Amino acid sequence: MGGPNNLEEVGPFLKNLFSDGEIITLGPLQDILGPLISSRRTPAITEQYRSIGGRSPIRTWTEEQGRGMVKRLDEISPETAPHKGE
Repeated sequence: MGGPNNLEEVGPFLKNLFSDGEIITLGPLQDILGPLISSRRTPAITEQYRSIGGRSPIRTWTEEQGRGMVKRLDEISPETAPHKGE
């Protein structure tokens, strides 16, 4: 699912989240309740993201894990290195 990369993305991210019936099921009123819930939650959630640097840490941590995995694969299997594609 990811997360917002900046404060301007918080509202659209929440709208997508609450409007997706595969993630959160709100029944036949999904198209009405999803945007309503997201618009009401956006100010508070924006402030929470502001307090942790203005964006979701998911991408940063995922990229760091990827770099660690590439390094480890290069160490344990140098014959097939490099493991990071372009």
